[in-house]
Amino acid sequence: MRALTIVNVSLWIVLFMGWLQYTIAVGWADPISSEVRWILGLTAVLLGLLGFLRIRRHQAILG
Repeated sequence: MRALTIVNVSLWIVLFMGWLQYTIAVGWADPISSEVRWILGLTAVLLGLLGFLRIRRHQAILG
């Protein structure tokens, strides 16, 4: 696993935990919470795709 992937996953986890606390405080219907939810979801899908491609090709991608 490359350093950038570790950094990306770590940052995603930190952002997710912050978003979760914010959502608990203000609720699901908050516009900021909804935007961040889309961003986190899209990022999770892209990180999953990157992981799939790395496993499939057995070589580094973007690093």
